[in-house]
Amino acid sequence: MDYWLQRYLQERPSMTVGAVEAVVPCNSSCLEGTEFRSLLSDPSFRSRLEVMDSLVDLIKDLSNTLVREIEEKAQGMEGVNVNALVYTVYRLSEYGGTTSLGEKLRYEGRVLAEGSFPLLINVNKLVDQLVQDQNIRSICDEIRYLTEALWEHFEKNMVRV
Repeated sequence: MDYWLQRYLQERPSMTVGAVEAVVPCNSSCLEGTEFRSLLSDPSFRSRLEVMDSLVDLIKDLSNTLVREIEEKAQGMEGVNVNALVYTVYRLSEYGGTTSLGEKLRYEGRVLAEGSFPLLINVNKLVDQLVQDQNIRSICDEIRYLTEALWEHFEKNMVRV
């Protein structure tokens, strides 16, 4: 068990969650599909992992809420990739950056929208509005906070198993 625990702590297995693609430590269901599944038989390890499971579920719920909010605001815009739009709004809100406008509207290589130039301009304006929207920012901030809390839990509590 010690060997697997040491490897687990060194490798820090992670996964991405939701359309925002938040990178978080593996939860129980993620670990079941890895070489670390034997750790799940340790009750102490499992109890610490339950906290992570709950936080991952909260991040998924918030990501889904963000998708619904952004879908509603982008409703009727043809050629928009909602998942790329959600990812972009989250990343811009939390970490900054810029979109790239050319034949397509892009962010970090992802195509947010394609179509006529006026459509691309409108989608780019929508991105700016969404990043400034207090409700959207609040959801993004909560996702980032929970993601950071998950890694902090991993660092402080998983080591003590």
